[in-house]
Amino acid sequence: MTSAFNPPVDLPGNQDIRIIGPRGSGKTVFMAALAYWPNADPNSPIQSVDPYDNASGELIGMARDILADGRQLPPTDPGENADSLPIYTLLITLKPRLLNHPIAALKNKSIRIQVSCREYPGEILKDLRNISSSSSLLNSYLDDCATASSLLLLIDGTANKSDKDYAQALENLQKQLSDRLSLDTTRLRNYRIAVVFTKCEQAQLRSYWKDINNFVNWKFPAVQTVVNKWRTLWGCSTNYFFCSAFGTKGINPQPNFKINVRNKDGTYGVIDNPKVWRPLGLVAPLYWIQTGQEDPRLKI
Repeated sequence: MTSAFNPPVDLPGNQDIRIIGPRGSGKTVFMAALAYWPNADPNSPIQSVDPYDNASGELIGMARDILADGRQLPPTDPGENADSLPIYTLLITLKPRLLNHPIAALKNKSIRIQVSCREYPGEILKDLRNISSSSSLLNSYLDDCATASSLLLLIDGTANKSDKDYAQALENLQKQLSDRLSLDTTRLRNYRIAVVFTKCEQAQLRSYWKDINNFVNWKFPAVQTVVNKWRTLWGCSTNYFFCSAFGTKGINPQPNFKINVRNKDGTYGVIDNPKVWRPLGLVAPLYWIQTGQEDPRLKI
């Protein structure tokens, strides 16, 4: 929470984000863990994460009552159309970095960003791969996605064998959004796309924590090609991030994750020890989407 005697500096704008990813990539877990923000590190630049409204506050209940109880969240129901899904809005308060926000830093004021996210069910990505047989439901989601200002693509970092499938879906998504936005070149240029690889606590990802570009180049080359093409066609901004909703545990860090299933589609499981639950890297992509700047303190 923030102090009434020294209120934070609210950064302008409220980014309207759509979260897209395959089923099991951790989209709802990402939002719930961010809203709950358990075991906050007092040395972290992240001072607080607060729900903006009651609907967003429900995320905390999901994290506390289901995830922290060692259970999985149910998958997102596609609903009747995109408008039937909630938009979650969070207020994230940060200690300013002098290089990024010199005035706030010199005045010893925190900064605050407001982000609004609507998470799409994993079936949408699957439908995008088979766009020739698209349904009215998919078109509803595409129309809604075209109203957003940014895209958060969540991909299970252990699912690199599905690289080409994801790339095909993203290429079709780009084409569909281009059809809807082609006359608004300003919006195309201002669009921001954050590609976030989840479950980075897993052993096969941890060696790449400080070299995400090499990771993408080796593990997801098809996705990288499509994202690069997207950036060139639109003139927009793209970036890559790692995150872990459950984090690590122990002095010699190990995944705070109990694996139930592991296959070519990814790694599925639940939190192992809720008492030491501390998410990693969740704020970094949202800060970049909001400001267009990177803050190395927020990265893993």
